[in-house]
Amino acid sequence: MLSISASKAQFYDVLSYNINGTPVNGLNIKTNLPFTNSTQMVSLKIEGYAYGPSEIIDLNISWYIFGGVFRNTSISSAASYTPEVFLTNNNGLVNVFINDRAYFTRFRITAFAKGMSEQSVWFQGWTVADEAMQGTQVLNLAYKNNFRGTVTNEGNLYSMGNLGIGTTDTKGYKLAVNGKIRAQEIKVEATNWPDYVFAKDYKLPSLEETEKHIKQNGYLPGIPSAAEVNGDGIDLGEMDIKLSKKIEELTIHLIEKNKEITELKKLNKRVEQLELQIRNRTKNE
Repeated sequence: MLSISASKAQFYDVLSYNINGTPVNGLNIKTNLPFTNSTQMVSLKIEGYAYGPSEIIDLNISWYIFGGVFRNTSISSAASYTPEVFLTNNNGLVNVFINDRAYFTRFRITAFAKGMSEQSVWFQGWTVADEAMQGTQVLNLAYKNNFRGTVTNEGNLYSMGNLGIGTTDTKGYKLAVNGKIRAQEIKVEATNWPDYVFAKDYKLPSLEETEKHIKQNGYLPGIPSAAEVNGDGIDLGEMDIKLSKKIEELTIHLIEKNKEITELKKLNKRVEQLELQIRNRTKNE
């Protein structure tokens, strides 16, 4: 059911806070919002400035309580300040704990709530304390920001988490792209480059061994099969190492074969000279 009402204000100017120093434990915002099922759907806005890290504070937090837990929670930042934020149930009241120790922090908290039988007294008497996180039903809020259209950035972008482009499933990778990538240059750092192939004690697989493996398995030894690549893709750094190893092994085989061919040519030339001598001797007899 849609309800539109202007008879009662639902915006609350809750408190202003500043600390001219550095918090020891973090900042625990003690609200008077009851931890009661089917209540609130409150939206908190925390705005201010953290002098120490030189960051604007602009946090938006919301939640709902049902089944004795926080549900449908959300936190986003419209600025650069993104501390760890927790919700807790502290003796029947909601606490918002900011796990940060920024020097000279100051902020203002406002709230909006409507349609959940909220009471104005819930938004009075809030306090902020430099103390450890307290309470149960502890929930670490996960930041989320969505952008539509074109996003332009002329500076640097830094991400401490994972980034998905065209996908929300990064499978644990720092960057996951569902689509094509075009670049002028890609640099992959790798270790254990296979120069050890050229060491005297390296056991070079014979061509007969390689042939046997190919006949039995249908792919080169030490190289992933088509089925593996189709299923899991390839690691560029690891694949470059494997390919370089095969190239180096092949180069050694080519050098050895070239030596054999050179010796065969010499032998063939000697045979030709002997044949010529025999023919000349036969003619003279």
